[in-house]
Amino acid sequence: MVYIHNDEMPEDYPPVYTVSALTRAIREALEPRFPLVWVSGEVSNLRQPPSGHYYFTLKDEGAQIRAVFFKGSHQHLRYKPEEGMQVLCRGRLTVYEQRGEYQLVLDYLEPLGLGALAQAFEALKQRLAAEGLFDPARKKPLPFLPRRLALVTSPTGAVVRDFLRLQRQRFPNVEVLICPVKVQGAEAAGEIARAVEELPAVPGVEVIILARGGGSLEDLWPFNEEIVARAIARCPIPVVSAVGHEVDFTISDFVADVRAATPSHAVAVVLPDKAELQGRIARLAGSLLRAWRRHLSAERRHLAQMTRRLPDLRRRLTELRLRVDERGEALTRRLGRLLEARRQELRLGCSRLVLLSPGKRLTAERQRLRSAGQELFRAWQRALSERRRHLLVAREHLQKLDPLAILNRGYAVATTLPEGVIIRDPAQAPPGSAIRVRVARGRMDCRVEAGRGGPGERDGG
Repeated sequence: MVYIHNDEMPEDYPPVYTVSALTRAIREALEPRFPLVWVSGEVSNLRQPPSGHYYFTLKDEGAQIRAVFFKGSHQHLRYKPEEGMQVLCRGRLTVYEQRGEYQLVLDYLEPLGLGALAQAFEALKQRLAAEGLFDPARKKPLPFLPRRLALVTSPTGAVVRDFLRLQRQRFPNVEVLICPVKVQGAEAAGEIARAVEELPAVPGVEVIILARGGGSLEDLWPFNEEIVARAIARCPIPVVSAVGHEVDFTISDFVADVRAATPSHAVAVVLPDKAELQGRIARLAGSLLRAWRRHLSAERRHLAQMTRRLPDLRRRLTELRLRVDERGEALTRRLGRLLEARRQELRLGCSRLVLLSPGKRLTAERQRLRSAGQELFRAWQRALSERRRHLLVAREHLQKLDPLAILNRGYAVATTLPEGVIIRDPAQAPPGSAIRVRVARGRMDCRVEAGRGGPGERDGG
């Protein structure tokens, strides 16, 4: 420690530090206590001199601190500080003695919130791995030469143009089906998962390729969504994940059956080179032809050797032909006799069948059935006539009992009003009462002037 001592001062007076001594003492007390800290805040007053270092102020609502990010520490990081950016950074606290200021010397920086995404990425990765979705045993092999590919990507990006250009160079005969989806934003994951689920139903599609160019972790995040991972795992046809650059890894890379480092690399992964394949086929065809010719030549030599060893078979063949003719004639005669015997048995069987034929019995039964039908018809006619006669008698009897028939002979029926009670006694309708009289062809409403009663009483009597 360096300080100023004055002989005129009392010995018990506190020492006086120089500025350098005090600053050095502060640095020695401060730096060991904060060897490594994580700090979040907003980037302000950002500047980058020709040296390539970043100098800025890290601030929040209540305070600020200077920070420096040396070129050797930030040149390999994906994210660079920008004015107004909310960041999460890591570094050591130090004191810059020449200015008497303390500052942060950073070795890592990322946009604020990226740490949460990284944690979510690791959590989902571990959970899906525990479920076996990354297991190599469940991954499906790619077909050697697919007839139709489905490219799931944004239709407006450079990925489509580069993919089609390389596909035409490697194997132009293969058909590429473009499935347009969003590859960035809140709706992207749902569209990608829906495409992976629906494409297997498209006729002829043998491989699905998920493709997207490079970007930040936020840009690639749709390919880290669980809905996309599970759609890939359920897909019945092979899925190739070609997302980002070679250093980028997403959840879809781990779940997919094959990972391609880039969308351009996916073309080489899925399709063989047609020219190389044709050359290989030509070489194999030449090798096969030469091998076939060698084999044919060897077989011809072997055949010639065997031919020389064989005896003359012409006389033996003549004897066999004569024997075959004799056996054939004997077999023909025997077959004729056997055929004649079978014919005789057939004729006898037919005679027996004629004697036992059910035709006569069937004719008799038909005649008996016809007679029974005629007798049944006659009985039905007699019963019908009897029913009709009874019906006529009942009809005449009902006509005699019909009250309207009595009215037709000049009688009438009187009822009280408004009760409608049939009047059987003049006492039921005293003079002045309203009555209704029904005759054969209608009715009349009348009023009683006088009434007389008694048995044998006649009108006008």
